[in-house]
Amino acid sequence: MGFFAMIASMLLGILFVVIGISRRKQKGWPIILIALGIVFVLIAVYLGFPK
Repeated sequence: MGFFAMIASMLLGILFVVIGISRRKQKGWPIILIALGIVFVLIAVYLGFPK
């Protein structure tokens, strides 16, 4: 279960960062999307560490 959560978190994080960068001309939302994407990627990295 942890492996699938890690993969899903990584994919969502990358997706949010790409959407945020592609819409950076707008105000507000791209910054939130990029920050949320980075948080998801960091969660995926944390889940990837052996315990």
